[in-house]
Amino acid sequence: MVSDPDRDPDAPDFDAVAAAKELDDMLVLSGAGGGGAESAEYIATMEAEIEALNALVANKEALLQRANQRADQAQAEIAAVGRRVANASAKELEQRTRKILETFLPVVDDLDRGIVAAKQHAESADVVTGLELVRRNMLSRLGQFGVTHAPALGEPFDPQRHEAIALVPVTNAAQDGHVIDVMREGYLIGEDTLRPAGVAVGKC
Repeated sequence: MVSDPDRDPDAPDFDAVAAAKELDDMLVLSGAGGGGAESAEYIATMEAEIEALNALVANKEALLQRANQRADQAQAEIAAVGRRVANASAKELEQRTRKILETFLPVVDDLDRGIVAAKQHAESADVVTGLELVRRNMLSRLGQFGVTHAPALGEPFDPQRHEAIALVPVTNAAQDGHVIDVMREGYLIGEDTLRPAGVAVGKC
């Protein structure tokens, strides 16, 4: 055997056989040794644990997916409820607004009657002018909320826009089914009827 000039003379001799056995024992203990029942059992155990972990992860992912679906559904339901509440609130507000605006129409009716009555007296010209000014201002304010006058005289009777208060016999066929007199003016809000006109309808 060739001697190593750099070798420590006090160090023990290297035993290759003992080192190989020690390495083999370490591999067996770590489950990575070649062959043997213990190695196969270790591998089987590890595979079982990996399979169990994979199943656990899959189960957690399924639970998470269902939770996300429930969260999305809940969010959609909340949004739908919010829309319904908003629509209901808007509709209720619109109805209340219409009722409030409609309460001002009898005031306009009174102004109309006052103007007609004042015009019967020549000395009431200033009164007529004042009443007409108030009426215009009132209609202007109502117009800011979309309220407009809907002329009915001479129009074909429309049950959506007119309320038949009287049927009047007529000889002119052109007046049949038409408004021949207006007892109460009608008003619209936007395209909808706020208050139908009270009318007399001609009937042949």
